[in-house]
Amino acid sequence: MLIKPYKFEELKFAWCYRVYYRWGTHRGRTQAALAQLDQVTLDAMLQPYGIRILEAAADQAGVKMLASLLPDETVAGCAGKAKGRTSKWLRETTGLQTAQKLLGRGYFACTTGKSSAEAVDRYLSAQGTHHGYATRARPPIFVERYPFTPADEQRLTARHAVTVLQLHVVLSTWRRKGVFGQMEGHAVTARWRQMQDEWQTFLEKVSFVPDHVHLAVRIHPKVSPARLVLGMMNAAQELLWEEFAESVIRAGADRLWQSSAYIGLYGDAQSAAIAAYLRRWEQDRHP
Repeated sequence: MLIKPYKFEELKFAWCYRVYYRWGTHRGRTQAALAQLDQVTLDAMLQPYGIRILEAAADQAGVKMLASLLPDETVAGCAGKAKGRTSKWLRETTGLQTAQKLLGRGYFACTTGKSSAEAVDRYLSAQGTHHGYATRARPPIFVERYPFTPADEQRLTARHAVTVLQLHVVLSTWRRKGVFGQMEGHAVTARWRQMQDEWQTFLEKVSFVPDHVHLAVRIHPKVSPARLVLGMMNAAQELLWEEFAESVIRAGADRLWQSSAYIGLYGDAQSAAIAAYLRRWEQDRHP
């Protein structure tokens, strides 16, 4: 039986993709005009890229912003666009004619959301109980958490950037058919972990129940969450048809996954707290 791989253009996403950024001027040199940059101005500059600036504040030495991104955008790509547009705006504002570096090369970025890392970990652990499988003699669930090693840290480290980027991904099986058991979940997870170097990811935790899976994943800033999900969907489908075709056929699934996914971001620096911090920072500068 020929199983079609998923194509990016057929996927639909529900997402909440918010990232807090901070960067400074070149070698910490003050740029007086930079303090004039506000949320409205920065948002107008980045809207053509599908990037919305929810909060922003700047002073003579740097910029802080909370951005909402499309699921195909990368954290590094957004940083490059924001810094590039800010540099252009600064040159135009100051009337600078000579070429010189105005902004520092690096940046800090972390994902934000309503949930903390601890809350997401608890939520994934509770899926078997939540869906009524935990009381079975042989529950068809697979839950595993993996330690974060120095090799994982090296894989996620970017030059000239410090980032902490955490995704909560949910994938559902075709028409919510019950495909996964412990063996299938373990095998798919092993395949995903084999791909971590290629994908520049760290699979922190998985929680499989028969008709869907929750994932906690850390990513490199050059990784597009949507493209990562596409790769994971195809790798899992290929594996199941190689090694567990009977499970898929018995479940009556024409393909492994629904052509949709949820991508949420989380972090210990939550969106509301960051937004409030930026507003207070701005108010303190302009009482």
